[in-house]
Amino acid sequence: MIKLNRREFIKTCCAAGVATAMGSGLKLAVSANGDSDNILIVMMLRGGCDGLSLFPPLSGNDRLIYEAARPQLQIPISGENAALNLNGQFGLHPAAAPLKPLFDNGKLAIVRAVGNLAAPSRSHFDALGYVETGVAAQKGATEGWLTRYFATLDNLPASILIPSLSASSYTPTSFLGDPYVLTMDDPGSFNLSNVHWAWDNRALETLPALYGGSSSLEQAGAHAVTALQVMADKDFSDYTPGGAAVYPQSYLGSQLKMLAQIVKDSDLGLRVASLDFGGWDTHNGQDNADFTGYFSTQKAAPLSLSLAAFMADLGATPGLLDRVTLVVQTEFGRRLAENADTGTDHGYGSDLLLLGGAVNGGQFYGDWRGLENEALFQGEDIMATTDFRDVLSEVIIRRQGNPNLAQIFPGYSNYKPLGLVQGTDLTPAAPLDHIFADGFEEMT
Repeated sequence: MIKLNRREFIKTCCAAGVATAMGSGLKLAVSANGDSDNILIVMMLRGGCDGLSLFPPLSGNDRLIYEAARPQLQIPISGENAALNLNGQFGLHPAAAPLKPLFDNGKLAIVRAVGNLAAPSRSHFDALGYVETGVAAQKGATEGWLTRYFATLDNLPASILIPSLSASSYTPTSFLGDPYVLTMDDPGSFNLSNVHWAWDNRALETLPALYGGSSSLEQAGAHAVTALQVMADKDFSDYTPGGAAVYPQSYLGSQLKMLAQIVKDSDLGLRVASLDFGGWDTHNGQDNADFTGYFSTQKAAPLSLSLAAFMADLGATPGLLDRVTLVVQTEFGRRLAENADTGTDHGYGSDLLLLGGAVNGGQFYGDWRGLENEALFQGEDIMATTDFRDVLSEVIIRRQGNPNLAQIFPGYSNYKPLGLVQGTDLTPAAPLDHIFADGFEEMT
């Protein structure tokens, strides 16, 4: 493994011109906006999370319809496995109990009936493509919305070492086209120690020299070298979470634990991170009568335990949680009615969660039309009434201080904040007439 002290690292970066490479990648002519040191984290629940199990209706006609549609999968309102009351209208799955204190303390907001209003789809491939590229009615976009987000930043400090991170084994479509995002799911394996030749201190001179040019390939190579050098100098193994937080022994728990350490390290300058928690495509055997099945033990429990630990960990550092906004979304919801295999099939309207110190939590948002047949999408699914870009745009403007919505979400207009997060509303910048349909100028 390459080891660098800080002086060697700075010297090497300067020699390779990495400070320039670590900027925002593709450049757009954008309106001036100040760089915010707030941090946006986007978690994708891949597969289509069943919001009617996670946040079941508790009362009124919706409850009666829900019970009739889900004789096996309904979350009861009394007894040992009863749903936890959140606001009288909706409850919380008992396996997701760690989320309740966050909701009660105003650190968790839930937006119901979220979807792609421009192009509803029950296809995983299409729905994820729309959400992650941010081009809601056009297939084949060549950049992710987070890539465009960074391209609109005209004054990101060159001193930032790790502005973007995919806490995963792969780079998601939301970062498609960005050669500078660091993709890492295990800092202990993010090194050169397993190659078949022996590396020594000469690598500190050789590798940067290979990537000293200005082409996109050379800049991406310089970024990779920089990332190796930075992470090799960090000790991720000897970490004690703050706030007595206990992360579950799971992949998601380890990803959030790693993210917490990177968020806390002000030298890295993280601005945006992404991570995934898949496996929500519950067509059969979704759960069992005593809630010890798949959805309860493998999905709801680890999700809530991991999120609660992450929030407690960051909350122990004064002021840090106020800078972090965590968005938890999924590509679509599930059908109202359970199927013959004790599961639920692909639906439409879903739920989106917002967590953080500047979130106006403790309540549900969105236009909930109910479960009456005439209120459903095609008579089967929750009707989506809030566009997913409305939620993301509010976070981008109010928390990240970036007004360039037309470039980040091509074709999107009519910004209308729901009051989900604290911050100042900026007037969205006008679209640029020289921008292609996917939001970018040609690379030069």
